[in-house]
Amino acid sequence: MERPKLEFKEEHAAGSGLYIRVDEVLYTGRSDYQDIFIFRNEFWGTVFVLDGLVMMTERDEYFYHEALVHPPMVFAERTDRVLLIGGGDGGSVREILKYSPREVEVAEIDAKVVEVARRFLPTGKYLDAPNVKVDITDGARKVKVSRGYDVIVVDSTDPVGPAKVLFTREFLGDVREALSDGGVVGMQVGSPMFYGEQVRETYAVLGELFEDVRFYVSFTPTYPSGMWGFLLASKGELKFRREVKGDNRLLHTEDDIRALLSLGRGYLRVI
Repeated sequence: MERPKLEFKEEHAAGSGLYIRVDEVLYTGRSDYQDIFIFRNEFWGTVFVLDGLVMMTERDEYFYHEALVHPPMVFAERTDRVLLIGGGDGGSVREILKYSPREVEVAEIDAKVVEVARRFLPTGKYLDAPNVKVDITDGARKVKVSRGYDVIVVDSTDPVGPAKVLFTREFLGDVREALSDGGVVGMQVGSPMFYGEQVRETYAVLGELFEDVRFYVSFTPTYPSGMWGFLLASKGELKFRREVKGDNRLLHTEDDIRALLSLGRGYLRVI
């Protein structure tokens, strides 16, 4: 008798969502903060799920990680010291390392995420690069007591639970203080289709705190609506200061970055 097939379902809105067949369960458990599920699918490869929401799949994670990391890295005056808040899966670390920073600090609140990423995710190996330091800590506390970062990347989960604080005015103000002169912050803000109010509010707060702010979107196949929003903010004018680095799949040139940023204002008008 054939065993019934396992299914993963993620609801995005009433009556719609994401379905992925579970071909092999790699890990299931719970940390101090969230449920963790990792499985294999024939098409998507390794799939990483937190609290029932897909964080990344092996097949499409580069859409998100390249879009999140490369814009702040090409616009910042320097890229010597980089702070990554969240990002315990290692995908954003991989992109940051393409710019040869002297030091990358990863502030990940959930030690279990780092543990399972190293064991099961193809991106987990980048957490062990010699210039990467993983600090199991609350990123909101980290920016209150740290200074001198050239780039801060906020690779958080959705604004619920422990990640909710990463979208507040207090946190974003602390981020500004933690940046060096000419520093840039890049952050994800969710789907403009489902989180339009959050996008508008965060954009407005950054506009009050920083000299230059941009909103942009990237195609993200397994995220809600297939489109994800990002914000970029700088202590100074946002302008290209270096070429795009790395053997990338999505972003290769300055023109690619310009194209990524080009539709942001249009989306802000309609969400």
